[in-house]
Amino acid sequence: MAFARHLPVDMSLLRLQDKHVVKAIWEGTERVLRPRRHAIWISKHVDELDERVMNILQASGFDHILKVSNMELNHVLVTALVERWRIETHTFHFPLGESTITLEDVALQLGLPIEGNVVTGISSGPLHLFCEQLLGHVPPENTVRGNRIKLSWLNNTFRQLPYDATDEVVQQHARAYMLIVIGSILMPDTSASMVHLMYLPLLADLDNVRSYSWASAALSCLYRALDHGTRLDQDNIRGCMILL
Repeated sequence: MAFARHLPVDMSLLRLQDKHVVKAIWEGTERVLRPRRHAIWISKHVDELDERVMNILQASGFDHILKVSNMELNHVLVTALVERWRIETHTFHFPLGESTITLEDVALQLGLPIEGNVVTGISSGPLHLFCEQLLGHVPPENTVRGNRIKLSWLNNTFRQLPYDATDEVVQQHARAYMLIVIGSILMPDTSASMVHLMYLPLLADLDNVRSYSWASAALSCLYRALDHGTRLDQDNIRGCMILL
């Protein structure tokens, strides 16, 4: 936690100090962030995934992240790092200097492409209609909230690939697995139980998935999560915590 009370001589750059959690900690208030993670079947059974699906995940750049997704999270360490995070500079302020997480870190740790198109798309409208077309299934109403669907439904529906699956079904499972990875590891929200369907159309052309800069999207999401985490009223945190 934030024990040292040494501030920079020039506080003009740290203009958000009054809203930072460190101010409350110095006044005697403590908190521990609880990063939420949704247990996903595929991360614990990577060796059991069909070779045809793994080939698609590998070509798309989503295979390596499955191998590191089971990393244990140290809540106290995450909390301490967030307390050192400064929104003004997007860096961690340590006694010996500043440090941050870079695109190179994301690429090396998660194996995601850095260069490419921006990860953006349609975020409104009836996006659940893409499910039947790209996943081959229509999610039940009780698994949909707005344009988000429950990760548990994806987990249960696409757990096992049928032995006699056609190429189309193999592709549908690959899209489902990538959507699960996005919603539970890469860019989870604070609920850690749902994923936005805005990412599904980006997975329509599986040969084109690698053309997106998923590393940039994951890093920007993490930066925003760290920004929100510096607020005292936050007790959990979203974003790709394994990068910390």
